[in-house]
Amino acid sequence: MSTRPDDAALPAPIERPAGRRRKAPPVVRHEDKRLAILRIAAQLFAQNGYEATSLDMIADQIGMHKATLYHYIKNKEEVLYFCLVKSFENLDEVVEKVRDRSEPPLQRLRYFAQSLAHAQNSDFGRCLVVVGLRPLTTEASLDIRRFQRRLDTTVRDLITEGIAAGDIKPCVPALLSAMLFGMLNWVPQWYQEDGKYSIDEVVEAFMNMLIQGIAAKPQR
Repeated sequence: MSTRPDDAALPAPIERPAGRRRKAPPVVRHEDKRLAILRIAAQLFAQNGYEATSLDMIADQIGMHKATLYHYIKNKEEVLYFCLVKSFENLDEVVEKVRDRSEPPLQRLRYFAQSLAHAQNSDFGRCLVVVGLRPLTTEASLDIRRFQRRLDTTVRDLITEGIAAGDIKPCVPALLSAMLFGMLNWVPQWYQEDGKYSIDEVVEAFMNMLIQGIAAKPQR
């Protein structure tokens, strides 16, 4: 049985003048808010370290109650996991492009380095470089380690192809790949966006020096 009073007992609705209707507040999608949480978390993890960053700090920085935060994430480890997953966003496409042999190996190596540098110097990329996988459980880190191995394999194969084509001097692909990643992994530790050089200029200078040493033929 309905507990609603008779319509007759209700006051007549107030008619608002045309053109003065209050606009509804913009609707923020769940995924948009979740992405904002992850971005703030990545910034705090990179700045303060994983252990020193609490969910309270993340909630306070984004302007929400900690209880509300749990509508979007389960715990701090999950936040870090998804931050690290985001750090590899769009690199799948880069890997596929690097495997396309329509361009010379050294040119594709430059493209890979440029793409990786931009990914690593994003909020999520800096989080990966500075914090790493150590705070994650072994199971949680498997997907990320698998993709890191895929990137390494892609560069090794590219170097091997370059050697076979006579573009790269004979060398150990695994060591040259490690050198490339080590060189680029260090950039987020010191690079400042408002500094003297852009990230593209930094990578170009690094790759010029690297390729000058490994190219089988003089480079212009």
